[in-house]
Amino acid sequence: MSYGLKRYKTSQANTASREDLLILLYEGAIRFLERSIKEKEGKNLSEHKMYLRRGLAIVAELQATLDFQKGGELAVQLFELYSYMMDRLTEANIKQDMEQIRIVIRNLGTLLEGWREAVKQVQGQAAASAVAAAVAPPDLPNSPNPRVTRRLAGGAY
Repeated sequence: MSYGLKRYKTSQANTASREDLLILLYEGAIRFLERSIKEKEGKNLSEHKMYLRRGLAIVAELQATLDFQKGGELAVQLFELYSYMMDRLTEANIKQDMEQIRIVIRNLGTLLEGWREAVKQVQGQAAASAVAAAVAPPDLPNSPNPRVTRRLAGGAY
């Protein structure tokens, strides 16, 4: 990776919103795991293991950052799913079974699409709220002069 591209990606991660960062993590885990399979098929075992470890580290980080107070039952279910994925990746490493990695990639892909849709909805609601606030009529002053009040409201005087 070129120096400029590496700096851009670092900047992107440092300035991303929490939602965007979550999506970047999912994309990174999928990319690393796909690369792990590719390296295994190319008989590059050290590269295969490096990419597998990176993918596993991202899944572990996703699990470690769950907020059970705010997430409630969803956080518990994600914790269990991330545990399942880490078990599959560990098994893939021990048995050299690439199908286990493919299972995790499919699961991550499903979650990624769900998070993308959730982020779109949240951003859409935030944008709608911002537009509503921007077009809301201003509070009119309590003017004793009705001509001033009508004029501020856009009426004729």
